[in-house]
Amino acid sequence: MKTKFFIPKEEFVERIERLQGVIANKDIDAVLVFSTESEPAGVRYFSDYWPSFETSAVLVPKTGEPILLIGPESMTFASGRSKIKKIIKMKDFRESSQPNYPGTTLMTWKELLNDLKIKKMGVSGWYMFPYVIFENIARVIGRDNILEADEFVREVTLKKSVAELNCLREAARISELGFKAVLQNIKPGMTEAQLAGIAAGAMMGSGAEATGYPIWCCSGPNSTQAISRPSHRKVQKGEIIHFSVGAKVDGYSASIGRPVVLGHCPDETRKFMQVGLDAENMTIDLMRAGTKADVVAQKVHSFISDRGYGDTILYGPAHGCGQMECEYPFIETSSDFVLDQGMVFMVDIFLAKQNMGFRWEDGVIITDGKAEELSNFKRKINIL
Repeated sequence: MKTKFFIPKEEFVERIERLQGVIANKDIDAVLVFSTESEPAGVRYFSDYWPSFETSAVLVPKTGEPILLIGPESMTFASGRSKIKKIIKMKDFRESSQPNYPGTTLMTWKELLNDLKIKKMGVSGWYMFPYVIFENIARVIGRDNILEADEFVREVTLKKSVAELNCLREAARISELGFKAVLQNIKPGMTEAQLAGIAAGAMMGSGAEATGYPIWCCSGPNSTQAISRPSHRKVQKGEIIHFSVGAKVDGYSASIGRPVVLGHCPDETRKFMQVGLDAENMTIDLMRAGTKADVVAQKVHSFISDRGYGDTILYGPAHGCGQMECEYPFIETSSDFVLDQGMVFMVDIFLAKQNMGFRWEDGVIITDGKAEELSNFKRKINIL
């Protein structure tokens, strides 16, 4: 029995129609939405299919039905979950070990594009689109007829529906349970990998379909890593151990980021963490509909710099959130957009000095007043 935390089938139809509405007056015949196993958002958004080993794409023509394009091995998998009826296997979406599949009949780009009368096409997922596939398409319609189309898809995905927001709320709730399990079990001498496993088990056991990203436990010298993976390093007393824990619910990913110190916490460490915590709370308070994104970033960065930590800033104080825990747009001092109701962000304060760093992170939904906070569990200085 399905829970209330899912995207209804009719919403997938509406998404295709909205994208077709965006490109109705554009000088292209279709949009190819490309995704990988690690960056599945585009294809999953329009089809609910999430590739494994192979890559995938959704071909959305200006008019007519969409097509899910998959690799040679995934037909039964794709058929079991795709909300798009028409599914075509293509060699270009095979796994990277490059099997040839002798004796298997696979659609070619020439057959597909000529059949649909596609002479000019936009590609979403442009910055991860494989050169080999680009060239194979170019042999049919020419390089100049393949254009970046990320902005067209973003017009559809930027604001979240009621169903999407509910999935994000549930993902955030489960993410908190993952971090709670860590706090209940953490002891000096446990490895980063063990602690990440505790969080993952708690979230999967509480209803997550997967983790939103590889869970991070970064301790001591590893705490300076903004993007990381857990190691077999043993956590110790008196050092920052920072956790980034996120659950995925029906395709939607949330996150909770917290630093933790076991035992005595040096004064400078406590002061540093407090500046980050204050910056997160300030960011959340500033994020309201009608506010310019660059103004938020400038105020938060000025706050951090005024307290002597300007050199610890790596990036802006928030980024978009939806099917990917980190998606377009980033809130930066160079941003040129205005916050609007229905947009969702992860407030993400990562600061790092030479010998220690941390992340404070929670999701928010932009409203006409104070932002709705998706999580706030243990948003405090956690010294255990």
